Amino acid sequence: MAKQKTITKIEQQKKNPRRRSVFIDGKFAFGVDEEVVSKLGLEKGEGLTESKIKEILIQKDENEAKQVALRFLSFRRRTEKEVKDKLKKKNFDERTIKSTIDKLKGYDLINDFEFATAWVKERLAHKPRGKKLLRQELWKKGIKKEIIDQVTEELCQNEEKSASELMEKIKKRYRNLEPQVARRRMLSLLLRRGFSYEASKTAMELSIKHLF
Repeated sequence: MAKQKTITKIEQQKKNPRRRSVFIDGKFAFGVDEEVVSKLGLEKGEGLTESKIKEILIQKDENEAKQVALRFLSFRRRTEKEVKDKLKKKNFDERTIKSTIDKLKGYDLINDFEFATAWVKERLAHKPRGKKLLRQELWKKGIKKEIIDQVTEELCQNEEKSASELMEKIKKRYRNLEPQVARRRMLSLLLRRGFSYEASKTAMELSIKHLF
Protein backbone atom coordinates (compact mmCIF):
# COMPACT_ATOMS: atom_id res chain seq x y z
CA MET A 1 0.00 0.00 0.00
CA ALA A 2 1.32 3.42 -0.97
CA LYS A 3 2.30 5.66 1.91
CA GLN A 4 -0.18 8.42 2.67
CA LYS A 5 0.86 12.01 2.29
CA THR A 6 -0.05 14.64 4.83
CA ILE A 7 -1.32 18.20 4.61
CA THR A 8 1.23 20.13 6.65
CA LYS A 9 -0.10 23.64 6.10
CA ILE A 10 -3.00 25.56 4.56
CA GLU A 11 -2.48 29.30 4.35
CA GLN A 12 -4.29 32.26 2.85
CA GLN A 13 -2.67 33.67 -0.28
CA LYS A 14 -1.54 37.29 -0.04
CA LYS A 15 -2.57 38.36 -3.54
CA ASN A 16 -5.96 36.66 -3.40
CA PRO A 17 -7.51 36.27 0.07
CA ARG A 18 -10.12 33.86 -1.31
CA ARG A 19 -7.47 31.32 -2.28
CA ARG A 20 -5.46 28.97 -0.10
CA SER A 21 -2.01 27.50 -0.62
CA VAL A 22 -1.91 23.82 0.33
CA PHE A 23 1.37 22.26 1.47
CA ILE A 24 1.84 18.50 1.47
CA ASP A 25 4.72 16.93 3.40
CA GLY A 26 6.23 20.37 3.91
CA LYS A 27 6.18 21.40 0.25
CA PHE A 28 3.78 23.65 -1.66
CA ALA A 29 1.44 21.38 -3.62
CA PHE A 30 -1.24 23.59 -5.18
CA GLY A 31 -3.46 26.62 -4.72
CA VAL A 32 -7.22 26.24 -4.39
CA ASP A 33 -10.22 28.45 -3.74
CA GLU A 34 -11.45 28.54 -0.15
CA GLU A 35 -14.71 27.03 -1.43
CA VAL A 36 -12.88 23.81 -2.33
CA VAL A 37 -11.13 23.68 1.05
CA SER A 38 -14.49 24.06 2.80
CA LYS A 39 -16.36 21.65 0.53
CA LEU A 40 -13.81 18.86 0.96
CA GLY A 41 -13.10 19.63 4.61
CA LEU A 42 -9.36 19.94 4.07
CA GLU A 43 -7.33 20.64 7.19
CA LYS A 44 -3.80 20.54 8.50
CA GLY A 45 -2.69 17.07 9.54
CA GLU A 46 -5.10 15.28 7.21
CA GLY A 47 -3.73 12.18 5.51
CA LEU A 48 -4.16 12.02 1.76
CA THR A 49 -4.22 9.02 -0.55
CA GLU A 50 -3.46 9.42 -4.25
CA SER A 51 -7.17 9.09 -5.02
CA LYS A 52 -7.98 11.85 -2.52
CA ILE A 53 -5.39 14.14 -4.09
CA LYS A 54 -6.88 13.40 -7.50
CA GLU A 55 -10.33 14.31 -6.18
CA ILE A 56 -8.99 17.59 -4.80
CA LEU A 57 -7.40 18.49 -8.13
CA ILE A 58 -10.63 17.68 -9.99
CA GLN A 59 -12.59 19.93 -7.64
CA LYS A 60 -9.91 22.61 -8.02
CA ASP A 61 -10.16 22.58 -11.82
CA GLU A 62 -13.97 22.56 -11.80
CA ASN A 63 -14.12 25.46 -9.38
CA GLU A 64 -11.64 27.51 -11.42
CA ALA A 65 -13.48 26.74 -14.65
CA LYS A 66 -16.77 27.79 -13.05
CA GLN A 67 -15.26 31.10 -11.94
CA VAL A 68 -13.89 31.78 -15.44
CA ALA A 69 -17.28 30.98 -16.99
CA LEU A 70 -19.21 33.11 -14.50
CA ARG A 71 -17.00 36.12 -15.18
CA PHE A 72 -17.46 35.55 -18.91
CA LEU A 73 -21.23 35.36 -18.48
CA SER A 74 -21.38 38.46 -16.30
CA PHE A 75 -20.96 40.80 -19.28
CA ARG A 76 -23.80 39.40 -21.40
CA ARG A 77 -25.62 36.18 -22.22
CA ARG A 78 -23.46 33.61 -24.04
CA THR A 79 -24.10 30.47 -26.04
CA GLU A 80 -22.90 27.06 -24.95
CA LYS A 81 -20.28 27.12 -27.72
CA GLU A 82 -18.96 30.52 -26.65
CA VAL A 83 -18.46 29.33 -23.07
CA LYS A 84 -16.82 26.11 -24.25
CA ASP A 85 -14.44 28.04 -26.48
CA LYS A 86 -13.55 30.37 -23.61
CA LEU A 87 -12.72 27.45 -21.32
CA LYS A 88 -10.70 25.72 -24.03
CA LYS A 89 -8.60 28.87 -24.41
CA LYS A 90 -7.90 28.66 -20.69
CA ASN A 91 -6.64 25.08 -21.24
CA PHE A 92 -9.24 23.24 -19.17
CA ASP A 93 -9.65 19.60 -20.18
CA GLU A 94 -12.78 18.20 -21.83
CA ARG A 95 -14.07 16.53 -18.66
CA THR A 96 -13.84 19.77 -16.68
CA ILE A 97 -15.46 21.76 -19.48
CA LYS A 98 -18.38 19.32 -19.80
CA SER A 99 -18.95 19.27 -16.05
CA THR A 100 -18.89 23.07 -15.88
CA ILE A 101 -21.24 23.49 -18.85
CA ASP A 102 -23.70 20.97 -17.38
CA LYS A 103 -23.78 22.84 -14.06
CA LEU A 104 -24.30 26.22 -15.70
CA LYS A 105 -27.09 24.83 -17.87
CA GLY A 106 -28.66 23.42 -14.72
CA TYR A 107 -28.59 26.93 -13.21
CA ASP A 108 -30.13 28.23 -16.49
CA LEU A 109 -27.11 30.49 -16.96
CA ILE A 110 -26.57 28.89 -20.36
CA ASN A 111 -29.72 28.54 -22.44
CA ASP A 112 -29.26 28.55 -26.21
CA PHE A 113 -32.98 28.80 -26.94
CA GLU A 114 -33.32 31.94 -24.83
CA PHE A 115 -30.11 33.34 -26.36
CA ALA A 116 -31.39 32.77 -29.90
CA THR A 117 -34.79 34.28 -29.11
CA ALA A 118 -33.27 37.41 -27.55
CA TRP A 119 -30.73 37.72 -30.39
CA VAL A 120 -33.38 37.63 -33.12
CA LYS A 121 -35.73 40.01 -31.30
CA GLU A 122 -32.92 42.53 -30.76
CA ARG A 123 -31.85 42.32 -34.39
CA LEU A 124 -35.37 42.76 -35.71
CA ALA A 125 -35.99 45.73 -33.42
CA HIS A 126 -32.75 47.63 -33.94
CA LYS A 127 -30.88 46.21 -36.93
CA PRO A 128 -33.51 44.67 -39.23
CA ARG A 129 -32.33 41.75 -41.33
CA GLY A 130 -33.82 38.74 -43.02
CA LYS A 131 -34.21 35.18 -41.90
CA LYS A 132 -31.27 33.95 -43.98
CA LEU A 133 -28.75 36.29 -42.33
CA LEU A 134 -30.19 35.71 -38.87
CA ARG A 135 -29.81 31.96 -39.35
CA GLN A 136 -26.18 32.45 -40.39
CA GLU A 137 -25.48 34.58 -37.31
CA LEU A 138 -27.00 32.01 -34.95
CA TRP A 139 -25.13 29.18 -36.66
CA LYS A 140 -21.83 31.00 -36.14
CA LYS A 141 -22.73 31.33 -32.46
CA GLY A 142 -22.97 27.55 -32.26
CA ILE A 143 -26.75 27.31 -31.94
CA LYS A 144 -28.16 23.93 -32.97
CA LYS A 145 -30.20 23.73 -36.17
CA GLU A 146 -33.41 22.67 -34.45
CA ILE A 147 -33.29 25.74 -32.20
CA ILE A 148 -32.51 28.01 -35.15
CA ASP A 149 -35.44 26.53 -37.08
CA GLN A 150 -37.86 26.98 -34.18
CA VAL A 151 -36.84 30.55 -33.32
CA THR A 152 -36.66 31.93 -36.86
CA GLU A 153 -39.92 30.28 -37.91
CA GLU A 154 -41.65 31.84 -34.93
CA LEU A 155 -40.13 35.33 -35.10
CA CYS A 156 -39.47 35.86 -38.82
CA GLN A 157 -42.93 35.21 -40.21
CA ASN A 158 -43.27 38.53 -42.05
CA GLU A 159 -40.08 39.39 -43.91
CA GLU A 160 -41.84 41.89 -46.15
CA LYS A 161 -42.84 43.92 -43.09
CA SER A 162 -39.31 43.84 -41.65
CA ALA A 163 -37.77 44.77 -45.00
CA SER A 164 -40.23 47.63 -45.45
CA GLU A 165 -39.50 48.93 -41.95
CA LEU A 166 -35.80 48.96 -42.74
CA MET A 167 -36.33 50.85 -45.99
CA GLU A 168 -38.56 53.36 -44.21
CA LYS A 169 -35.65 54.19 -41.90
CA ILE A 170 -33.05 54.65 -44.64
CA LYS A 171 -34.94 55.57 -47.82
CA LYS A 172 -33.92 59.26 -47.60
CA ARG A 173 -30.36 58.35 -48.56
CA TYR A 174 -31.63 57.37 -52.03
CA ARG A 175 -33.69 60.50 -52.64
CA ASN A 176 -31.17 62.24 -54.92
CA LEU A 177 -30.45 59.20 -57.09
CA GLU A 178 -31.98 58.26 -60.39
CA PRO A 179 -34.91 55.88 -59.80
CA GLN A 180 -33.18 53.00 -61.58
CA VAL A 181 -30.00 53.46 -59.55
CA ALA A 182 -31.98 53.77 -56.31
CA ARG A 183 -33.94 50.62 -57.16
CA ARG A 184 -30.76 48.63 -57.79
CA ARG A 185 -29.03 49.82 -54.61
CA MET A 186 -32.07 49.24 -52.42
CA LEU A 187 -32.51 45.71 -53.70
CA SER A 188 -28.82 44.97 -53.25
CA LEU A 189 -28.84 46.21 -49.65
CA LEU A 190 -31.91 44.19 -48.70
CA LEU A 191 -30.47 41.01 -50.19
CA ARG A 192 -27.21 41.54 -48.30
CA ARG A 193 -29.25 41.91 -45.12
CA GLY A 194 -30.57 38.39 -45.66
CA PHE A 195 -34.09 39.13 -46.88
CA SER A 196 -35.60 36.88 -49.52
CA TYR A 197 -35.75 38.17 -53.08
CA GLU A 198 -39.54 38.41 -52.94
CA ALA A 199 -39.56 40.41 -49.68
CA SER A 200 -36.71 42.62 -50.90
CA LYS A 201 -38.41 43.40 -54.20
CA THR A 202 -41.73 44.24 -52.54
CA ALA A 203 -40.10 46.55 -49.97
CA MET A 204 -37.95 48.19 -52.63
CA GLU A 205 -40.88 48.90 -54.96
CA LEU A 206 -42.89 50.37 -52.10
CA SER A 207 -40.03 52.70 -51.15
CA ILE A 208 -39.50 53.76 -54.77
CA LYS A 209 -43.20 54.56 -55.04
CA HIS A 210 -43.00 56.85 -52.00
CA LEU A 211 -39.77 58.52 -53.08
CA PHE A 212 -40.46 59.31 -56.74
